[in-house]
Amino acid sequence: MKKTLFTIFVLGVFTFMCALSQASITDVDILPEEPTEIDPITIFVSGEENYSVSVTDSILTINETLLELDIYLHLGFLPAVTPWSQIENIGVLSLGTYDLTVNTFVDSDPMYNDTFSTSFEVVPEPTTILFLALGMFMVREKRC
Repeated sequence: MKKTLFTIFVLGVFTFMCALSQASITDVDILPEEPTEIDPITIFVSGEENYSVSVTDSILTINETLLELDIYLHLGFLPAVTPWSQIENIGVLSLGTYDLTVNTFVDSDPMYNDTFSTSFEVVPEPTTILFLALGMFMVREKRC
């Protein structure tokens, strides 16, 4: 009887801990903070999990101005809060506003998945604006 109650208690605690577990995304950073059309862009994603976790893979898809980063995690058995991170170098993008969605997928159970959405803008490089203004000034001077 005591073994049965202990087993039920252990299973209950394990189930409760699993319910609290989620591959939570805590932060998504776009580097540099204000990318220009000549800057290589890096996405830095971090999070934590209530169990030991490791990143097994990541897939980035770019469809015009929509970016989707899928991060695949492997969940371990040790109940310890574990930080995780993933760095994705995406290179240069053309001018415009981009929407980024980051998804985490845990291999052992889909209820642990998480999603984070943000947007960022790629702006013209300052010297491009300077040359454009200088060119307009020169055209104006030649007309006068």
